[in-house]
Amino acid sequence: MEGGLRHRVTISLRASSSMACEDCLNRREFLAKSALAAAALAALEACGNGQIGPPVRNTGGDPNQPTGGPFTIRIADQPGLGATGTLVDIGHDRAVIRTAATTFVAFSKICTHQQCTTDVRNNEFECPCHGSRFANDGSVLNGPNIPSPPIGPLLKLAVTFNAGDGTITVA
Repeated sequence: MEGGLRHRVTISLRASSSMACEDCLNRREFLAKSALAAAALAALEACGNGQIGPPVRNTGGDPNQPTGGPFTIRIADQPGLGATGTLVDIGHDRAVIRTAATTFVAFSKICTHQQCTTDVRNNEFECPCHGSRFANDGSVLNGPNIPSPPIGPLLKLAVTFNAGDGTITVA
């Protein structure tokens, strides 16, 4: 290329003093802190359903009262209610036990400690949050496995039996 112009471009790659990294993490520190954060998240997730603490209930009154108002179920749809003495989880934070041919008792499944929903197991109520247990009559078998004031029995709910329809309505 005679008579042509040639341009030479020089790029200088020098670290400037503003790029110094005194507070930066090296790879080892980054991986250690990331592993610690991942372990903490896994531990939190293992403690429940991702919520920290019991569920927040908006009942407008008694926090142990299930929400949603009364509802009706067919006894035939709940085989455990065919005989007396079996505690049956009927959903909607409620459980029912048949006490005689025409009488039923219903309870809120909401634990009186911190309002977690109990599970029905082995014909009693068990709270998954802090280990409280309640008998099938709602009375306290043992309180929470953490320091706390004494807790009360589960809330009894009104039950109406309709023999003609074979249904019960639970408040």
